[in-house]
Amino acid sequence: MRHSLLWATMFAGTLHSVGISAAGLTGVDLKFINDSNPAKAEFDRDIEEASSFLGRVTGNLYLNPLRTDEITNSGFSLNGSATYEHNADIEGLGESRYRVSADWFREKKQARATPFVRVGLGLSYIDSETQRRDGVVVDVGTSINFQPTNFFDTTLGAQLAVTDAETNVFDTAKATFFATANFSPSPKLVLRTGLRFVAGDEVSTATPTTNIVNNAEFVEPDEAFGGAPEERFAYLIGANSAIAEAGIGYGVTGSVQANLLYRFVSTQADGDISYERSLIEFTIGIDL
Repeated sequence: MRHSLLWATMFAGTLHSVGISAAGLTGVDLKFINDSNPAKAEFDRDIEEASSFLGRVTGNLYLNPLRTDEITNSGFSLNGSATYEHNADIEGLGESRYRVSADWFREKKQARATPFVRVGLGLSYIDSETQRRDGVVVDVGTSINFQPTNFFDTTLGAQLAVTDAETNVFDTAKATFFATANFSPSPKLVLRTGLRFVAGDEVSTATPTTNIVNNAEFVEPDEAFGGAPEERFAYLIGANSAIAEAGIGYGVTGSVQANLLYRFVSTQADGDISYERSLIEFTIGIDL
């Protein structure tokens, strides 16, 4: 059973496959994304659906097992990834993203539900089609995975991410709390579900209203959606989002997996501003 949504299994697989201090590619993902509301807009006049294609290469830069025996697996891992996303409908939303992360992990093999704990620190650089979105992201997160049986596991976690962008409107800080669960009724099939709660800064793009101007911290033209000539402006505002997700994964071969995931996002912002968003993601993942 492959838990592609879980940090725990990713690092356990890395530990098994690359050994001490080894480096190399670990995976390739090819993804199709359909987004019902990429602008995160409140009113119908500002909502436009878009589809995008994403490719990602991940690799292990360094791995040092600290303890490996019948009781405990633990270690330190340095990892990297490069992602390119092309938006087929809104060219200005395309971007390249480069990330490095340092992670400490520990698995208690003989404890009840074999808990797997991870703590990580990441640094990303975003190179967007519109310079206003370029920036650096620092994130810190932790998660704990429980696998009480060989066909069910669940993960609880939290992450804090801070973005320092080229312009103020895309400078954000947000905290995410999540719970996910995977159920495998057969060796090749995985059913996934999850809930996430995100609190902090949100960036939406819209034709400005008095309510938006009065409640937003910053308002700037958003060239990705046409900018000032089209009266489309990005605004930064405090918000809370609830995200529900469900999906299915299938092991095509021992190293190739297909995953279909649906996410529904409901966001409530200051000034009674709100929006909804649905995303469908289809991913082909290849373990190297």
